[in-house]
Amino acid sequence: MAFCQGRNRALKASSGFTLIELLVVISILGVLAAVVVLNVVGFMSSGRVEAKAVELKQVHTATGAYLVEGNPLASSTTVGPGNPGILDYYLIGDLKYYWTIDPDGSVHEIFFASAFNSLNGFTLLSGGWTSGPGGLSSNGIAGSLLATGGNWDDFTVQTTATLSSGDGYGLYYLSDSSANTGYILQFDPLLGFTVSDVANGTILAQAAMPPGFQPNGQHNISISVSGGDHTIQVDGNTLMTFNDSTYGSGTVGLQSSSGSNVNFTGFTVSPP
Repeated sequence: MAFCQGRNRALKASSGFTLIELLVVISILGVLAAVVVLNVVGFMSSGRVEAKAVELKQVHTATGAYLVEGNPLASSTTVGPGNPGILDYYLIGDLKYYWTIDPDGSVHEIFFASAFNSLNGFTLLSGGWTSGPGGLSSNGIAGSLLATGGNWDDFTVQTTATLSSGDGYGLYYLSDSSANTGYILQFDPLLGFTVSDVANGTILAQAAMPPGFQPNGQHNISISVSGGDHTIQVDGNTLMTFNDSTYGSGTVGLQSSSGSNVNFTGFTVSPP
């Protein structure tokens, strides 16, 4: 009898796991899962880098062939997904990344580009935008759109805007996918330029129109972000600089005010 009781106690003591043992096992599995995820993410990132390097070589080769045949490059040209442009007959396969080709044949990576021949690559949030060979037009309706899937931190976004009439236009940057957070640079023909926090409307920087600036003219607008440093340029001249790191990464886009007829031609996002 004593032997049976002792055996039962031994069986009870050896059955199952203690709470501490389970916690140790869970901790080990968590560490292993983290290591696997980091390795997979690192492998994917490495794959993208290698893919870009292969494509860069291909674009260099195609550009060389284009120039050797006596074709000129009068100005910088952008090629990318769905837009092989001048290199159409010299490329093998589809482009997955965006590249700028300078007149001397040198090639530079860019993050995103559009000539506004279509709205491919953009998410339309509101408005009556029209795209085509003449660019992107707002048609007098307040609206906004964003580059789809953009998640950039340090970059320069650039476009050319022509306001025909109305209250102005804006550029979103470091924005979320719904333009509810991030920053917006806005131009108002009466007030000049302001940069605001989209989420709460706080004005972070503002500047009057430069001397000789024509509100209803064509102007090149550029926003550069590096860390928390923001630089706003208009027609190649620095208009505002400020520091704010509320938003670390996001996408970019365009906005038109109510009643505004504005036309945008060319839109690029490139390394700063």
